[in-house]
Amino acid sequence: MRVAVVTGAGSGIGRATARSLLKAGDAVVGVDLDATSLDWLSEHALGAALAGDVSSVETNEAMVALAQSRFGGLDVLVLNAGIAPVGSLRKLTPEVIDRVLGVNLRGVVLGLRAALPALERSQAASVITVGSISGLLGEPGMAIYAASKAGVINFTRAAAVELGSRGVRVNCVCPGPTLTGMSGPVVALDPSVPEALRGNVPLQRLAQPEEIAAVICFLASPAASFVHGAVIPVDGGITANVGQQPPPVAMNGRGGARVPAGGVS
Repeated sequence: MRVAVVTGAGSGIGRATARSLLKAGDAVVGVDLDATSLDWLSEHALGAALAGDVSSVETNEAMVALAQSRFGGLDVLVLNAGIAPVGSLRKLTPEVIDRVLGVNLRGVVLGLRAALPALERSQAASVITVGSISGLLGEPGMAIYAASKAGVINFTRAAAVELGSRGVRVNCVCPGPTLTGMSGPVVALDPSVPEALRGNVPLQRLAQPEEIAAVICFLASPAASFVHGAVIPVDGGITANVGQQPPPVAMNGRGGARVPAGGVS
């Protein structure tokens, strides 16, 4: 049995990842700021919940201690917790800057720092950070979020170079548009956003959290034993496009309307 810690496990990609790991027979410590969002973990004998702020040293130390005391060690660390405020550069406040960098970047650094001694005792340690394609490309209204995720991506690379000889694999998954709670504020500002996002995705749809979780769980598994220092976009093809024009809209066999999101069988 492997032991995993998943931050941001209360919703979206984090919850889907924790569920997938539990289904595979792994023990999971789920961490989230909202304690009630972790209530579902109580249904599982191999689940444990910790409410806390990942930008704090205490929360990161506590999640590692809980994994060790409850399940005897730590093998997989999924650093997924994040926030994504939307707004122009003119509206950025020092408080927003500090909070986004604190959760999205500081939380990742502190998480790996706290977990490293336990991971080095594992026979197959794997760390997966969750970046974003926003950390690879620029987009309006997301400057500080993009900066935080770019930091996660390069921190992952640097950590991989340093930790490979110590038996700890480190990789980064960069989701594209995904149907999670994080997209709520964006949609509230402009309900047309999901359709606009779909138009930029060559696969012509948004991802389900389980699709991102599947890649995270692959990286955590022995099947990815030689994957190290990788930054993997899981974005339906967005980063394959140079951006000069949107991808072509799929047509049905009779030259008619667009194929519905998700394609046809």
